[in-house]
Amino acid sequence: MRDLIIEATIDALKSVKHPRFFRTERGYHGRFYCALQSVLDQRMSLDDACILEMEYQKSSRHGTGQRPDIVLHIPAGKTRPSVKENNYAVWAFKRKSSVDGAVDDFRKLDEMFELLCYSLGFFINIGSDEHLLKNYTGAYPDRIIAFAVRRKADVIEIRQAYIEGGQIIEPCINALPGR
Repeated sequence: MRDLIIEATIDALKSVKHPRFFRTERGYHGRFYCALQSVLDQRMSLDDACILEMEYQKSSRHGTGQRPDIVLHIPAGKTRPSVKENNYAVWAFKRKSSVDGAVDDFRKLDEMFELLCYSLGFFINIGSDEHLLKNYTGAYPDRIIAFAVRRKADVIEIRQAYIEGGQIIEPCINALPGR
């Protein structure tokens, strides 16, 4: 499932092309959410229990008051009483993030890993060519994947990074026409 979520995230990043969406974090976030939902529906055949949610407010029963940008999970309920079960992925967005902004989001992602057992976290830096993963110092380097995505002229550029064996790995993602 991990690889499918990563691939779906990359495909959703590739599909956000209109220049307007790169102007604000909220605009990009909303368009990305729609694209990600579409890709997940096509690829993963999610059952009705597993859902993608935007800015779901965590509460005292979760042990945090965070409002993550996007989560993929099976919400706790009568059949799944623990809030720590079935939490698959969490996404955090920043537009042209500073190092401090990225570090704060990395800390929040670590909190989601620690308190709610999310197995995968994405940091997406919109309108930038810096994924800022070199600033991650948390306890879950195997769960973090960072992206920088920007529109330069009529090309969408995506840089991906993850940590493997203590090293930052940056696989090549080809630039895409922005039309």
